[in-house]
This record gives sequence, structure tokens and C-alpha cells, in this order.
Amino acid sequence: MGLIIPYDDPQLINMDSGNDSGVISPFTIVFLKAGIEPAAHIMNAVMVTSSISACSSGLYAACRTVHVMAMQGHAPKILGRTTRRGVPLHALLFCAAVTLGLWAFNFVGQGIVFVFLTGVSGVAGYLAWASICVVHIRFRMAWKRQGHRLDELRYRAPLFPFGPVFCFVLICVVIFGQAYPSFQNGFDKITFFSSFLELPLFALFWGGWKWWKKTRVVALATMDLDSGARGGLTLEEEDEALAEPRRRGFKAAALRVLAGILG
Repeated sequence: MGLIIPYDDPQLINMDSGNDSGVISPFTIVFLKAGIEPAAHIMNAVMVTSSISACSSGLYAACRTVHVMAMQGHAPKILGRTTRRGVPLHALLFCAAVTLGLWAFNFVGQGIVFVFLTGVSGVAGYLAWASICVVHIRFRMAWKRQGHRLDELRYRAPLFPFGPVFCFVLICVVIFGQAYPSFQNGFDKITFFSSFLELPLFALFWGGWKWWKKTRVVALATMDLDSGARGGLTLEEEDEALAEPRRRGFKAAALRVLAGILG
């Protein structure tokens, strides 16, 4: 893309207003420069559609997360209620209201608050993946501590323990690497604090919950590794079920392919 569009293209950078906010998507500019205006409009439609899809999926995940938190006592009970068809309506409305309120911050203080919120959400994603690495490591440690064998696991990560450890270190490098732009042209405190604000917030909420509820980190020897595993089937029973003749036909084959893609 950088070989097609000049970095100082007036359509790419809002030079008149003195900031670097994009005016037109670089993908759209490519088609405009090629003289294919219909394709540029189609690209705009694709980007709008993908943005709506991303918002929809994010709202879906958020409301289900809030619903489960309410069911487990980590959020107000009213957010755990559902309609007759099982839709967590209260959690959905709550997440939609929060999303709308956060989006409104884009128009407050020249978007500075929105920059902070964007930085917080970005680091939150990194922390989620770092937590997955830690959970994987602790799960394998607990599995061994409780006397289980590795061949009892249906799936074993081939690069364990290097894989999760490497990913955790890499995530830490990425998180702290976000501070680099804040030192390029002098110290930019907005960029710096928006990159690291989530770290103390995460520690505050995690530690605050532990202190308020008087809970402790679950010991490896007492970690529950059985609830919900394989739907109550033993490894031998699962092998017998998988060994049954597969259904034939186009529909069955399509379902198997879809199951393989989705993992």
C-alpha cells in the first residue's frame, strides 16, 4: 500500500486541520487513483459493513460475558435474567448503553477521552491473551500434580511449555512497546498513559476482588479439572463414540467439514 499511495497524499492525511486523522481509507484511494469510482464506493460499503459486523460480534460477546458474570455472582443479578427464548435482554441493553456512552466520548475534549478508552481496550485484549497463557501453564501443572497422564488429554499443545511462555513474553514486549510512539517527538503523555492505563486498572480490579471477597488463587492440587469435561464421557467412551460409522450424504459431509474448520 505504501508503494501505491504517497505518504503525504492530501486525501490520506487531513493536512489542512493540522492533524493526522485519515480523511479517506487508503483502500478507497487506490481505486480512485485507478479511475475505478464504483469499486471505491463498493470498498466503502464493505468497510462500513465490516465495522457494523465487528460491533455486532463485540456486543454479542460482551452481553454474554456480562450474563455469565451475573449468573456466577460477579455482576448484579438483574443482568442474568433472560427472555423466554433465552436472550439475555438486560445484559444486552446494559452493554448497548455503555457502548453508546463510550462512543459519545469521541466528541468530548477533542477525542482525548476516546483515545484513552481505545488504549484501554487494546491493552485489555493483550491481557486476555496473556491470561490464556497463564491458565494453560497452570492447567498442565495441575494436571500433572493431580496424577493424570498426558495421554489422557485429547489435545496436547506440541510446543508446551515453550509456546505459552514465549507468547506471554511476546505479549509483554508488545504492551510495553506501545510506549515507543510517545517518545518519538518529545514526551506525549496522552499516548503514554493511554497505553498503560489498563495495567493498574487490571491490578486494582483483580486485587480488589480478591480482597473484597476474601478469595485466594486456587491451588494446583485442588483445581477442578473434571467438571464439564467431555460432557461426562470417559476417554474410552469418547473413543467408542468416535469409532462409530459416520453418517453418509452431502449434509453430513458438509457438517463434518464445518466442524473441522471451527475446530
